[in-house]
Amino acid sequence: MIKMQQQGHITRALHILTAWLLLAAACYGQATSRLSTSFISRGEQALLEIAIPGGNIASPPKVSHVRGVEITDIGRGWFPQAQAFSRGIEMVYVFVLTGSDVGRYTIPPVSVTMDGATTLTEPLDFMIFDPDDLKWSEVESNGKMIRYASLFLSLNDKPYENETTPAEIKLFVPNTIAVEDWGIPDFQRDGLAAWRFQPASARPSQLYLLGQPYLSMAYPSTITPTRVGHISIGPAKIRLTMRETIFDPTPQRVFAQVYVDVPKLEMEALPLPPGAPDGFDNAVGSFRLSAKASTNEIREGDPLNVDIFVDGRGNLDTLQSPKLSDATGWKVYPTTTGQRGDERRQLAGSVVFHQSIRPLEMKSEIPPFKFVYFDPQEDTYKTLLSDPIPLKMIATIPSAQKPSAVVQAIPVPLERMTDILEVVQPANLTVPSTPFIPGWVGHAAGALIALLLLAKAWWLRYAPALRKDPAREARLRELREISATKSTDDVTFLKAAGAFIERQLGSRNDPALHAILAERDDLCFRDKQPAAALDQKRRGEILRLLRQAATTCVMLAMLGFSSTAKGEDTATSALQAYEAAKYDEAAKLWMEAGPYKDLSADTLYNIANTCFRAGAPGQAALYYRRALDRDPSHSEALQNLRFLERKYGAITVQRPDYQYALAKLSLRTWQVMCWTGVWLSGLALLVFPSTRPNARLRSYAVGALVVGPLLASAGLLGWHYFPNDARFAPVERQAVIVTEKVALHADAARTSPEVIDAPLGSLCEVIRESGNWTYIAFATKTRGWIETSLIERVIPEKPPQAPKFRKPKGDGKSA
Repeated sequence: MIKMQQQGHITRALHILTAWLLLAAACYGQATSRLSTSFISRGEQALLEIAIPGGNIASPPKVSHVRGVEITDIGRGWFPQAQAFSRGIEMVYVFVLTGSDVGRYTIPPVSVTMDGATTLTEPLDFMIFDPDDLKWSEVESNGKMIRYASLFLSLNDKPYENETTPAEIKLFVPNTIAVEDWGIPDFQRDGLAAWRFQPASARPSQLYLLGQPYLSMAYPSTITPTRVGHISIGPAKIRLTMRETIFDPTPQRVFAQVYVDVPKLEMEALPLPPGAPDGFDNAVGSFRLSAKASTNEIREGDPLNVDIFVDGRGNLDTLQSPKLSDATGWKVYPTTTGQRGDERRQLAGSVVFHQSIRPLEMKSEIPPFKFVYFDPQEDTYKTLLSDPIPLKMIATIPSAQKPSAVVQAIPVPLERMTDILEVVQPANLTVPSTPFIPGWVGHAAGALIALLLLAKAWWLRYAPALRKDPAREARLRELREISATKSTDDVTFLKAAGAFIERQLGSRNDPALHAILAERDDLCFRDKQPAAALDQKRRGEILRLLRQAATTCVMLAMLGFSSTAKGEDTATSALQAYEAAKYDEAAKLWMEAGPYKDLSADTLYNIANTCFRAGAPGQAALYYRRALDRDPSHSEALQNLRFLERKYGAITVQRPDYQYALAKLSLRTWQVMCWTGVWLSGLALLVFPSTRPNARLRSYAVGALVVGPLLASAGLLGWHYFPNDARFAPVERQAVIVTEKVALHADAARTSPEVIDAPLGSLCEVIRESGNWTYIAFATKTRGWIETSLIERVIPEKPPQAPKFRKPKGDGKSA
């Protein structure tokens, strides 16, 4: 059964990979166009860039003539540069755009031909305005007055509600100042959502204003009205860092900062026309729709994944997933959305929805997905339908047709936990941060035995050619004579053994040898000597002791554990505090039982239970995971964590049931099993060249050659498939949401749009940190920003303090 599940997982993964590769191939050659600024002052130059992802080389793009605008090829041809919103490389073709007539213009789609195929870019809207209308201001820097102009600009002064519109901040400063850093605007907004404004490029354009050269910097972004009526953006402040050279008395470079103001821009948002068709969910713009399934062939009852692609121009960040046009006979699960990055500052783009569905009956196709939107250019509602996806379903064998010998399986009961399991009494409150017996000891022992076997093999091969030690040969010969003594003549055997000890080993102070001598004196020097007093087992032990004493052997020191009464007292006190509902005290006692790095998994589990009882389930989830980091097979921690995640709907790593079965044995057990099998197999092979024919050890080696590979294979499979959250993210980057009612944001600001609710106890990966905010990712591939104080790392960067619980305030309703 487990094998069939594994094959199913692998098959689905291959289908998903194939779908993504096909999508990448389809989108690889898609050409895009962009302007360095959408608001061009008369006399100013703007750059028109045509870009192709990857390293393809195409024929020169064909740009249609726009009346009143001059578009000139700079003559550089295609050249590579880093993509603005990813780590890839794109090929770029650049034109220079200028115009003298004030007005609004549109660059039609640009045709690009590569490998015999022609693609079209999105149309680009821009505006040329009169610089004589600029309002000028002054700011002082180091005793000098700087005259500048700044303003907010929008391509649409009367947008519809939820209509995303290009907007910019334009800033004009004299060319005589050297701006080192143009800064990021800090602005206010009312009734609209706006993505961050930031400089379009590192090099501003130049133009003449007021009879002298000026620099023009554009800060492009988009704005989206969130209500009907009066809306506004601004005022804003921009910090400029300027570089100056002063003479005091030698030339010195200094940096000065000034803040320039940008006036408020006010607009009026229009309501959407009435009569929206069914399925409309506030999508405004111009879009295209397509869908692709992860596979076209499934078994009856199996789910499948569908990726829905919406691309075009509009409010892409707030789009809701398209719905099945006919959901009859389908189980539809919630969708997830592929996150967009800095490209959301552009009006055009794409968004991907990941939809999971499961047929409840035999189906021959996946119905089309339906998407309804409002097109502000044509003032009308439109409906898109994706193409139906052919589907081949393999029916399962009805139970009535199954062989009578097959017993129908009863459904496995589900856990119906309504509370956590209670605390445990730890065998040890602390464990060494490094194992008492390090893992390398086993490998060292195996390597030592292997070296001894190799040395023995070498000795058997080359010993006859070496000079033998007469004394050693004499001892061995005498031992052979002793072992040849008749089994019924114990007196002769003990006398010979005692004589060997006194003559050959008289200088050794070994209690075992002295015991043999005492046994000889007691048995052999009586007035009446018995005929037999030793059994075969005792004779064998005496012979083995004599051989060991006559040859060189390696002694290993035995180590032992020690426990302290202090640990027992702490455990008892903590348990008593827990049972008395003194959770702060219990958590503190368990936490202070030793250094945090030495606390056992049981101790961390008890701290987690204390947090849950004290009303801090987020901290409980954190400490359950910390306990599992110490012992991945801790059954109580696994079960309580599953209960907590179900109770609060936490986002976590989903895994098949067979991995939970593997977790009944610890990861170290599977690893030891694997390495034991490997060493058994290797040592068994070395036994044959290091022993003589018909040696008894060879029969044991044959058994080891059978058992060793089986142990190694079972251990390797358990090791590989052991449930390990580190495959989602390294444990050093894992964190847990510890606060309720939390949401991920699109940017590191509370006013930025929300991405997804982050339920308490959810596991996430820390991507990067910025001030008081952290960029995280869930196992569902959803990413966003969250305040750092709302999460805690599974592996703390410094030893944590005992959890402190907020006590409920009395309101007069409780006794």
